[in-house]
Amino acid sequence: MRGRLRALAAAAAIVAVAALTGCVAPAGGARIEVARFGNATADPVVVSLTGLTPGEDVVLRATATTTAGTWTSRVLYAVPPSGRVDLSSQQPITAPYVRPDAAAPFWSMSGPSLSQSQLERAWAEGPVQVELTAEQRGVRVAVARVPRTALSAQSVERDVTVDALARAAVPAGTAPSADQAQALRAGTLFTPLPTLVHPRPGVILIDGDDDAASGAFAARRIAAIGFPVLMLPAFGPEGQIPGSAALSVEAFDAARAWLARDPGVDPNHIVVYGTGRAAPLALWFAASEPQTVYGAIAASGPTAELCASSSGAPTLLNEGRPVPCASPNRRIADTPILPLNRIPGPLLLACGTADEQLPSACDWTRAGADERGARALGETLIAPGSAHELSAPPMLPIGLDGLPPATAQATEDARVAFWSRVTALLEGAIGP
Repeated sequence: MRGRLRALAAAAAIVAVAALTGCVAPAGGARIEVARFGNATADPVVVSLTGLTPGEDVVLRATATTTAGTWTSRVLYAVPPSGRVDLSSQQPITAPYVRPDAAAPFWSMSGPSLSQSQLERAWAEGPVQVELTAEQRGVRVAVARVPRTALSAQSVERDVTVDALARAAVPAGTAPSADQAQALRAGTLFTPLPTLVHPRPGVILIDGDDDAASGAFAARRIAAIGFPVLMLPAFGPEGQIPGSAALSVEAFDAARAWLARDPGVDPNHIVVYGTGRAAPLALWFAASEPQTVYGAIAASGPTAELCASSSGAPTLLNEGRPVPCASPNRRIADTPILPLNRIPGPLLLACGTADEQLPSACDWTRAGADERGARALGETLIAPGSAHELSAPPMLPIGLDGLPPATAQATEDARVAFWSRVTALLEGAIGP
């Protein structure tokens, strides 16, 4: 809880004035107060209730209306003699979380079962209207409406063509052949709003399409905090065999060269980002190309280059040949960890101790930190009780539904901590 309060305090320091939204019902003077530190769906809030009848329980409901359906949460609190309920300090009686949490009605909502593209349209691309209601003895006593702007509203998105990447991969004045152009993969560029005046560190996000932690959410979050990001697919397009090698060293190098030419990007401070299945790919490029890649961010994945299957199927190609990989069946102690000590700039490694998809995630993270050496101190986030998708943006009720309440809350806490560290890493990489 202290970590979340510190994160909220940091957000308050960044934002000059927190907007206060609340509507008072005609009877009784009860009020829902919502302090907002920014208006986007992933920005923090603090919820409290005042003017309630003491000694009577209060039901607080949250209802979010999106382009793809409705999400809701319900929590019950006892009302103390003061008539005030502070969600940041008061224990709920019944709730989909277990500890006091100022923003829990927002991130703990549950909603319809959606496809990945529908989930992204609802929570990354569209605006959200959240209505909070307070009830005592079955009577609604207060209402507050909180509009939340889309993550996509904080950046400009545009496709990067295969031809553009191909031209960046060859010397000036040399035209690539049609075959060369087709061998390179397209990506998507997200640039912050407002437009950058001075070059900033650029991010190459290798997207493993990992549900709530997919690149569609992470790229927009990175752009929203002020950094250009180029998203590349880690694996094959729809219809291709999952886990087959689709990313090549040549494609990554072309993307890096293209991004480095962008006037809003500092070419000497390019950071590569990957989570889940894409984490070892991000670490491989950062460790293998320290002359052009400055730092790396990796979460919830191995810290070794593992094969896609026990048969030895590669996940990365170099000049058409498989990059050496280790069997996923080997013990961590017997697997060569990537040489993370070669990365010249900052490295953020993160994992959750309750990772349901990769139970060994934190063992891999610790092995990576050992390989990194003394610099790993302060660069490693091991989140107690967190599930796999700790790198999804905070405040969004995605990737949490179905988890035990304690695990869901620990994962949300980990998301706050993770994105606080991502922000600090990127801001620390801004050149003079």
